[in-house]
Amino acid sequence: MPYLVEFLLILAGFVLLVVGADKLVEAASNIAARFGMPERVIGLTIVALGTSLPELVVSVTSGVAGHADMVFGNVVGSCLANILLILGISALIAPIPLARSTRRFEIPASIASVAVLLVCANTGGSISVLEGAAMLVLFAAFMIRSGMVGMRAKRSVDMDDVESLGAPVEERPALSVEKAAPGRHPNILIDVLVIAVSVVLLKCGADLVVDNAVVVASGLGVSERVVGITVVALGTCLPELVTGVVAALKGNTEIAVGNVIGSNVANVLLVVGAPALFSPVSYDAAYNFDFVLLLIFTVALLVCARRAPRNRVGRIDGIAFTFLYVAYIVASMLR
Repeated sequence: MPYLVEFLLILAGFVLLVVGADKLVEAASNIAARFGMPERVIGLTIVALGTSLPELVVSVTSGVAGHADMVFGNVVGSCLANILLILGISALIAPIPLARSTRRFEIPASIASVAVLLVCANTGGSISVLEGAAMLVLFAAFMIRSGMVGMRAKRSVDMDDVESLGAPVEERPALSVEKAAPGRHPNILIDVLVIAVSVVLLKCGADLVVDNAVVVASGLGVSERVVGITVVALGTCLPELVTGVVAALKGNTEIAVGNVIGSNVANVLLVVGAPALFSPVSYDAAYNFDFVLLLIFTVALLVCARRAPRNRVGRIDGIAFTFLYVAYIVASMLR
């Protein structure tokens, strides 16, 4: 079979990316919990960022190597897979209720991030260093806001727990600092070492994926755009897929949608903005079609979110989303 070795190396790269991201998130969560960060905030920030690490490392590697098509193909392909495939499959397992903050802030923020990318990319034909820096600032603002929402929700839950015990206001205890869960490493240096090793795994995995994907694309006469949208995007969104499906199977459906929306914002603002810091990333206007589709499908998710009285993504929606993703992939390969 032609290019069997290259395909196996791409697969090995995906394994390194998934393992590296998983271990990095675990170690970072251990450190965060040890310093008293609530689990909800860890999920909204560190886990959402961690599941986007494969896309980030692959895109930075591609951008530095001059493969701009791989950057944008990876981003738009991963975002569409998140919205249509991952949410679609998760909704098939269990209908996904959409929280008020998701409807009012997170989905609109995802729509706004794509709009910002389109404006930046179509004014000059590339993402400049300044535009990349601005996108990273917007991503930082999104993460800070998400963290603040999580902290407020945590304080609200803690106060409700105290009130349920019937304690007077003046006797309520101070909010306790969360301790690391049993089984977490007692030594912070171990977690730091795990993070360092995870970063190496991510870099090695990204090199394997990008280098061999370019070889396969060149040899088969397939554009880097198509490879980025299909093979690379599906491989790098594996952490989101696993997180979403497991969350749906366990009934934690809000985790599934929160992870997807947070990852999409990270993909657009962080994954595109970071490579631009090293050098401007050239943009092919052909991607406008794909990003406009991403806008349309994210708006469709917002319609589901605001559809009273249930405000959720139902199983029929899941079927439609999954079908649309398959149709998009087929159409992309035929273009």
